[in-house]
Amino acid sequence: MKKIRIVAIMTAVLMGVSGCNLFLEMPEVTGSVYLEDVFSNRKDTEGMLWRAYHRGLREGLPEGWAINHGTLASLSGEITRGYSWHAGYNLVVNGPTTVLDASGQFQGAPANFNENWEVIRACWIIIANIDKCPELSDEMKEYMKGEAYALIAYRYVGMFQRWGGVPIVRQANEMTDDIAFPRASAQKTLEFALEMINEAETRLPDTWTDIEPGCGDKWEGRITKGAVLAMKARLLTFAARPLFNAEQSYAKEFGMAYSADSLIWLGGYDKERYKKAIDAHLAVIEWGKAHGKHLIFTAGEGNRNSFEQAIDDYGRGVSELNGPEVLLAFKIESDQQVYNNMTEGYNWSAYVDAGERSLRGVLTNFVRLYRDKDGGEIDWPVVGEAAPRDISDFAANIDKIEPRFRVDICVPGKFGRSNDGDAKWNEGIWYMGSLTSDAAIAASMSRATEGRSIGVPTKFYYKAGARRWFEFPLFRLAEAYMSLAECYNEYGDAANALKYLNIIRNRAGLPSVAETDQAKLRELIVRERALEFFEENQRYYDVKHWKHPDIGTKILGGPMTEISFLTTDGVNTMAALISYWDAYSYTGYWHPKWFLEPFRQDEVNKGIIAQNPGY
Repeated sequence: MKKIRIVAIMTAVLMGVSGCNLFLEMPEVTGSVYLEDVFSNRKDTEGMLWRAYHRGLREGLPEGWAINHGTLASLSGEITRGYSWHAGYNLVVNGPTTVLDASGQFQGAPANFNENWEVIRACWIIIANIDKCPELSDEMKEYMKGEAYALIAYRYVGMFQRWGGVPIVRQANEMTDDIAFPRASAQKTLEFALEMINEAETRLPDTWTDIEPGCGDKWEGRITKGAVLAMKARLLTFAARPLFNAEQSYAKEFGMAYSADSLIWLGGYDKERYKKAIDAHLAVIEWGKAHGKHLIFTAGEGNRNSFEQAIDDYGRGVSELNGPEVLLAFKIESDQQVYNNMTEGYNWSAYVDAGERSLRGVLTNFVRLYRDKDGGEIDWPVVGEAAPRDISDFAANIDKIEPRFRVDICVPGKFGRSNDGDAKWNEGIWYMGSLTSDAAIAASMSRATEGRSIGVPTKFYYKAGARRWFEFPLFRLAEAYMSLAECYNEYGDAANALKYLNIIRNRAGLPSVAETDQAKLRELIVRERALEFFEENQRYYDVKHWKHPDIGTKILGGPMTEISFLTTDGVNTMAALISYWDAYSYTGYWHPKWFLEPFRQDEVNKGIIAQNPGY
């Protein structure tokens, strides 16, 4: 299947032109000669855009700076914390800091504020100079300007949800420019992001297929109008959530001295913010209907998938390359190398014989969210039980658990459904499960091996076989459905909230629910969203912007526990497993200051950027 291959250095020409970040960081000279070279031909012009794609869309992924080892799921109570030298481990244990570590790296947050400006500057340069390229049609130039505006918008959407108000930059600054930009208010940042989205939407095509004579699907995967509609909908959802949309700022609510509330707060509660988000998500779904993008749902709206239909639909929805459910993905092919940080973060198969994945299993905290096939609760062991449970209890739980679990997670003995019958994705998977053959460990119900837990994630690799790379879904249509459920509920429309919640539940093979109490329905939506977007970098931000009451006790912070297994000789087959239990692993960090990310202290010390509260 054809796709854009966005890699760190796209071509030899691009490497020669921008290997030293001439256009992504402040140059030593104006760079006018170099600009003429780059925009003199199509290949180099496109290469600059591809680099902006790669750097622009990787925020929060293992390819990105500050979270290179591990994934955001380690911070949000989904998977364990990894090795002690990983940035994620330090965040889980100690929380965010604002200073550089001994090696000169910033490990204070899972995002690098400074890196945004490299991407944004590159995009403004493209917008300002692409008309000079003689080998591109006027129509293609407008499309590419739209992509550059969309990448700026994507970064501002991310900065808004991570930091609140940030500096607004409208051009590629030169050495002679005043670049001392202070933070804008959260409201002005929201408005600017919407402005950039509008600039992109008016220029972008609905599809890249056959965009030029004879190109076919060569450009499939580039940003479309539908993708920026999804950006707008996500942005407006975060603007409507309680962190920004409240009667008072979270600094005042949690007793943190702060004198710049407008940077972290939209000035008061406005119920109509939810209506704006609703309209935006409905627009995404309607656009999809007109352009071949839809939720993969075999049984169809109003019906409930069978177990096998749910396995296939959900598996395809999160894994199918250029599938109908994905509006935008981060694309990087890793078959050309042994491994990279993306495969190290997500690929647990024996097809990848490298990396530091072995201490990132799925926490019991998260496993408890999955239901059985009929939507009922599953009885898992808890810390402090009198004795380990027989392995038959574990087998029965896995046999009755909902389909998404079987796609998401590979467990000892029962393995997973992402790649049926493939030993390298099942019994041969990398360090699957917290196993011990020491009966004394089982008798004391101690943790067998930290980080291995109940099993390892297999999401994004449904029917992948030997393919090591995958395409991380940045926007897929399921988000519109779940956000509509959330926003309708907060707007006071339980009927429509249930409509969209039940579409996702039924697609997942679960029965419909009929709860109309707003608080109880909210928790059903929160739980469903956690499961639907496991490992998709959503829960970390969702729970913070909801100010979820459990955030400090069982999600980001609080005691984390891991299932462990007694087995014979370390074997992970069902015949070899004897018993299992839950064990305390570690306590995650939480403080209300972490609702938003910190800025680096060396940036704050310049006297331009105001720090977020509590740091």
